Amino acid sequence: MIYKFTTRAKKAIELAQDEAASLGHNYIGTEHILYGLAKEGAGVASRVLANQNISPENIENKIIEMIGKEVLTGMETLGFTPRSKRVIENSFIEAKKLGYDYIGTEHLLMGILREGDSIAVRILIDLDVDIPKIYNEIVNVINETEDISQSQKSNNDKKGSYNSTPTLNQYGEDLTKKAVDRKVRPNCRKS
Repeated sequence: MIYKFTTRAKKAIELAQDEAASLGHNYIGTEHILYGLAKEGAGVASRVLANQNISPENIENKIIEMIGKEVLTGMETLGFTPRSKRVIENSFIEAKKLGYDYIGTEHLLMGILREGDSIAVRILIDLDVDIPKIYNEIVNVINETEDISQSQKSNNDKKGSYNSTPTLNQYGEDLTKKAVDRKVRPNCRKS
């Protein structure tokens, strides 16, 4: 199946691949995805992880402690591990449950949390993260982001659609805007 990712989620996956290569791992595991999410820096997952005092450096140190670091050169990554593929599938399911057609960084982090027996989850537990708490924080940040975007959309709607129709604006008048500004009188004919 082909999944649609946000720009930030794509960047997190690229960072995961880079981290795997820099550590000499020939696969992309859940731990690398977790690192990519933290390193990405601007997405919901990165903010949630930062709020839990989890940095990319913390994650990288735990990866090295748990798995080690190889000194291999000229090696290509083989791709995602079966567990990482399940994380992506879980991410897609989480996105669909929340009404999204794309996978964002928040969905990837939710996918990691759903795949309970993974190195990424072990890293989070070792870093003293309360898994249910982090899941709830993701949902809260998503809701806050939606509330902000809804209020911005509402403010734009209140400004009127006059700005969104330049050709019509050139040849006509926005009577609704004039009525709101009380610059037009209603046509009051008696029959």
